[in-house]
Amino acid sequence: MKIYKIALLFLVLISTISCKKLLNVKSQSDVDDDEVLTSVDGLRNARIGMYSTLQSRDYYGGVYPLLAEAYSDNGATGGYDVVDLNSIDELEVAPNNLYVKGVAVAIYQSIYTANKILENADKIAGVDETELKNIKGEAYFVRALAEFDLLRMFGQHWDLTSPYGISIKTTTTNPSQIIARSSVQASYNQIINDLKQADNLITVYSGSQYISNYATKALLARVYLYTKNYADAITNASNVIAETGKFSLLGSSSLDKIYTQKNTKESIFELKFTPQNQSSYNGFTYSRSDALRSDVQFLASESLKTFFESRTNDFRANLVDYVNVDVSIEPDGRTEKYRGETTRDNAAYILRLAEMYLIRAEALGLAGGGLTDLNLIRENRGMAPLLATDVPDNTAFAQAIADERRAELNFESSRLFDLARTQKIEEVLGTGVNPIMPIPQNDITLGQGIIKQNPGY
Repeated sequence: MKIYKIALLFLVLISTISCKKLLNVKSQSDVDDDEVLTSVDGLRNARIGMYSTLQSRDYYGGVYPLLAEAYSDNGATGGYDVVDLNSIDELEVAPNNLYVKGVAVAIYQSIYTANKILENADKIAGVDETELKNIKGEAYFVRALAEFDLLRMFGQHWDLTSPYGISIKTTTTNPSQIIARSSVQASYNQIINDLKQADNLITVYSGSQYISNYATKALLARVYLYTKNYADAITNASNVIAETGKFSLLGSSSLDKIYTQKNTKESIFELKFTPQNQSSYNGFTYSRSDALRSDVQFLASESLKTFFESRTNDFRANLVDYVNVDVSIEPDGRTEKYRGETTRDNAAYILRLAEMYLIRAEALGLAGGGLTDLNLIRENRGMAPLLATDVPDNTAFAQAIADERRAELNFESSRLFDLARTQKIEEVLGTGVNPIMPIPQNDITLGQGIIKQNPGY
């Protein structure tokens, strides 16, 4: 895929909407790419800009997680006057889909920003050593997260032998250079190496709104689960779970606080938005109380309603609304995870503690005692524990894990990828549904045969 360059000037400008105050930034007419990363203040501003790229409307500002849900049995789309939304809902996305193209561009912007920091950070005089290491570690994490998100959405991430990985870019030199796709195994090697680098460098914990070494371990746990390296998935998830002083489950009576308060004990890493720096989640999912289907772009599917109706006392059912909606939206509904019609400062939930228990449960398996972690989440969310007779074999246990992940992580960019990695796409979504998005047509055209399109497109 093509690498999309963003000028470092842009990083400084967009950092002005961050929660951090800028320090001695030149006027935009005086700053250029060669000058931004030459001072301590410039490095700090580039760091803020890097977080801002993650907050892009097309990345974790809204589209990336919601697209992954709409293209599954969890979600549906409104806006039926929009062809590109229709195709997502119909599970027939074309290579020229504007939502898919926007996601690819936004993710590669984050990679470019991280690379620019990594290339220049050591050249800047006067940076405190601890601060320098942490900023570099954050950049490695952002690059790994972006690479992994590209692989999940555009690569055959479930098959380590597949040649359909991602185009790996670790330098900003010649940013428009066409890079052939690496294999899936090579893509994972790159992601894991970046996360290990990040884990070694980051030592400061400043809260879950910033990248920490707990976030690196949590993301490593997720990546290892995808690669079926269960031992390392267990180790990394356990390391995060053990940090009881920093992270803990809230309980069923306080479940809504995860989504109405900032940086709760459940959050390992979330992107914090403000009324001045709004996310797009609310506008995409709940624009107003009387919104028509054509106004709301991403909806909760009727299938998700049926799913929760079968789960007695599951408090997470309260986070989906099928009653207080306009008749045009029925039988679909709306996720309640992104309410806040006035401020629209909904957070992006990238890594949460509950997922770590579910990762460890899946990695341990039935024979390894995974049912204990699974039941801990179930009981914490108001449900009765599963008995051994409820999950008599590995097949039943795998389904229980899948159901719990669906209940816990819906509308947080998980369902499509879970169906793909567990080979359940055809069973759940139907015959002929492609598990991944197409490489944007612009990249195929400009790639002049170097970049190969995904099978089926």
